Amino acid sequence: MTTALRSRSAPTAPPPWRVSHTVERLRRNPTIVISYAVLALNSASCLVPILWTLSNSFRSNTQIFGRFSLVPEQFDFSNFVSMFSNTNIVSSFLNSVIITALSLVLLMICVLPAGFILARFTFRFSRAVYGLFLLAIFVPGIVLLQATYQMYSELGLREVPYAISLIFAAGQMPFCLFLMVAYMREIPHEIEEAAIIDGASTWTIFTRIIVPMSRNGVVTILILSFVSIWNDYIYALVFLPRPEDQTLTVALASAKSEFAVDYGLLSAAAILAIVPVFIFYLFTKNFLMSGMSSGAIKVDAQWRPPGQRGNAARRTCSM
Repeated sequence: MTTALRSRSAPTAPPPWRVSHTVERLRRNPTIVISYAVLALNSASCLVPILWTLSNSFRSNTQIFGRFSLVPEQFDFSNFVSMFSNTNIVSSFLNSVIITALSLVLLMICVLPAGFILARFTFRFSRAVYGLFLLAIFVPGIVLLQATYQMYSELGLREVPYAISLIFAAGQMPFCLFLMVAYMREIPHEIEEAAIIDGASTWTIFTRIIVPMSRNGVVTILILSFVSIWNDYIYALVFLPRPEDQTLTVALASAKSEFAVDYGLLSAAAILAIVPVFIFYLFTKNFLMSGMSSGAIKVDAQWRPPGQRGNAARRTCSM
């Protein structure tokens, strides 16, 4: 009995046919080895800086300049204690959280109805309006900095701490609207027609059908916009001059003295900046993968020419 149990629990080598099949596959297509090597190098180039920063957050400047190491000599939390007690990085972190959350809420309030109208309705100049949003994608944000600054100064919004959320939401809207329209156009029109026959209003169709079925697109937009807004530096530096209103990126750039830089403290603050992005991605990665794949391949098995669709399939309104 003991011998039988040991034989069952002992690890077994892969069968010879599987090994020979792998070798034959590599021999027929040697580019697979190159592909895996490139992926390994890409993964290492992404992970090594993060691990090095995490290691430096537990080290002093002497240890950091002494030798390169991905594992700290000891887990010394003095850098984190100094960050929480002697800097304004924690308040800047809270400012970044509030500004990012407010920007995402404003973005969703604007993008979802606009995407629904452009994707499911036809009106005069609808293609021109959509084309203008597409052209806005190719305009760099830095080009609009001076005009935006002058407009905000004339409106008296520069002294309002969270008014910068309007800028962030407007800057993300063209690309997010492009994605949202693409997702909403993939929803079969037969579902909307059935809802109209059952007496559903336009608002009911939007809130109960279109938005829930565009969930993957919404999550994709939230992730991409979250990372972009969270990492912004130029606009936060210009529009938030007061130290108590600064975001985390500006506080990180300012966390140094005139003659010295505490790299251990900066590494601890950088880890603090990475954690929210990592947690946000961890909870939404499945939606991001499915959302990106469904947005990349557009298939509609029940597609019919526009002239053969029902009146409710794509409604027309005069303008």
